[in-house]
Amino acid sequence: MSGVQAEESAVVPVNKTLPEVLKRRQWGPLFRRFLLSTVLMILMAGCSGTTAYFFYPQSIWLSTPEDVGLPYKNIILTAADGTRLHSWWLPAQGSSGNTVVLYLHGNAQNISTHSHSIYWLTQEGVDVLALDYRGFGASQGETSLPDVFQDIEAATRWVKYHYPEKRFFILGQSIGASLAVNFVAKAEGFYEIDGLVLDAPFEGFGTIAREVTRKNFMAWLIYPFTIFVPGRWDPVDLAESISVPTLVMHSKDDQVIPYSHGRSVFKALAAGKKRTVCWLESRGGHIASFNYDAIRSATLRFMIEGKCTE
Repeated sequence: MSGVQAEESAVVPVNKTLPEVLKRRQWGPLFRRFLLSTVLMILMAGCSGTTAYFFYPQSIWLSTPEDVGLPYKNIILTAADGTRLHSWWLPAQGSSGNTVVLYLHGNAQNISTHSHSIYWLTQEGVDVLALDYRGFGASQGETSLPDVFQDIEAATRWVKYHYPEKRFFILGQSIGASLAVNFVAKAEGFYEIDGLVLDAPFEGFGTIAREVTRKNFMAWLIYPFTIFVPGRWDPVDLAESISVPTLVMHSKDDQVIPYSHGRSVFKALAAGKKRTVCWLESRGGHIASFNYDAIRSATLRFMIEGKCTE
């Protein structure tokens, strides 16, 4: 681990737990790699116990923050079911502010590739905890839903225990954005969450399944069966119950998750409880938002000042 000593997380007292709804095994989200082989597995499996097929973890790190000159610590977390999880603690550089971000990455590889998207936050005085879900990177276990929500909760508890005085934001990209919507919709009553940032969320599991199968020549025969994909975890349905300030961004050039999905999630958020909901026109390809200084500035302003950028 690049010579950086691992830090075992302190035992975090549990005074309250999330509702049982986050602990019951259900279907997981479908994503770009919903290809013919996966669909056939689902059909043969009787539409149950297949969520692991929708995540594509990689155990090998391709880089670490050290490669770009950033200090970091390896943090070991323990989920409620005993699964040991790995994450990177990226402390703010220079004068630390009062904001910490939990980063939730996409459905493939691990934090060694995705975290490059958020390294810039540390240069702006923001602390970051980058989580690898179970099965990703150095985290144990196999990825599936709803087990992944235990991972997000373990990371949340660690941040709240060690930095209770800091403002706490969750930033999710791609499938991480959709996981964030699910988690915050259920968890905001149990943990103080100051804001949510969503980059390229999809609106629903069945919807994204139909988008992919419709575009894939080999999978078009499976298209009719996508009507059987349950919608229990659809972000567009859960968004209305979220009351924390939220920033949503999506690029019209996204070739993975259509722009319309981000707009649908934003509209559902805006129709819900009274709170700040911001829309930000992103740029570039899928989850390339933070390659652009203007997007970084608008995101930082939202987190620090709680304001939308026109």
